Amino acid sequence: MQNELREIALADKELFNKTFAQVKEPLADTTFTMRRIWAGPLRHTWTVINGNLCVFGYDKGRYVVWGPPVGGEKLAETIVECFKIVDELNKSAGATAKPAVIYLPQCLKAEYDEVAGKTGASLGYWTQDYVYETRSLIVLKGKEFDSKRNKASFFMKNYNLRIEEFDSSSHLSDCLQLTELWNSGKTEVNDGSYGHELESETETARTLLKLSEALDVRGIVLKVDGRVVGYSIGELLRDGVVSNIVEKTHPAIKGAAQFIFREFARFWAGLGCEFLNAQDDFGVEYLKRVKLSYHPARLVVSYCLEKK
Repeated sequence: MQNELREIALADKELFNKTFAQVKEPLADTTFTMRRIWAGPLRHTWTVINGNLCVFGYDKGRYVVWGPPVGGEKLAETIVECFKIVDELNKSAGATAKPAVIYLPQCLKAEYDEVAGKTGASLGYWTQDYVYETRSLIVLKGKEFDSKRNKASFFMKNYNLRIEEFDSSSHLSDCLQLTELWNSGKTEVNDGSYGHELESETETARTLLKLSEALDVRGIVLKVDGRVVGYSIGELLRDGVVSNIVEKTHPAIKGAAQFIFREFARFWAGLGCEFLNAQDDFGVEYLKRVKLSYHPARLVVSYCLEKK
């Protein structure tokens, strides 16, 4: 393999941030924070080809190019080289799959339509990010939000609560403990279809918490009677848009999830964010139903470029 593949480290933050900033409307997935916290479960590596930052990862039994190569020139030639690398990675892993680039933002579709024409690859739908107005999440107005509003109100009326801004020095240990409790609760009710994703999600939450001081993240912690029962952490995706990266609540406390999501929106609205990106649904039907139940203002489609 001619291009040296490197693991993603905190030292790469400046390069990734500078490069990803060139994407006009990035997905929640298109950030250094996301790539670093998912680096373990997704086996991320990266290199630079023709000045383009190229990230690779392991998805559903195959290696792929993870997100758009960005920052350089000769995009079609870069994709061809990326496909060669993916072929070698899959061969080494004993995987037989067509090379592909996933999580291509909607704002780059025209460029990748052109790349598809030049390389003979096919461009198709991959997934979608769910984007909400923070104002809508705060007020939860209307019949369609009755259930969310009632659960949040129940929590407020029945618990001695306190909201604090997340601070690693004082909240890390308690948030890590809550993460394990959340994982145990989800594992008990999981039917087996979400097992691998559940463990990966738990690992990324641990990583985010432990690296929070080094990453550009902020969020809130929810306490009941002085005990941490929830946390929600995000990052500024672009001007006016926050990405909700990780959110966990105590599985036995009714209304905590609805309440903290609302308060996370309120927290970031106070920092000037009009919109909240709650990421995609990872192809999990349960997550899709939950995200749709909050009535997104819009869906930001992402695409997959696959070699024919």
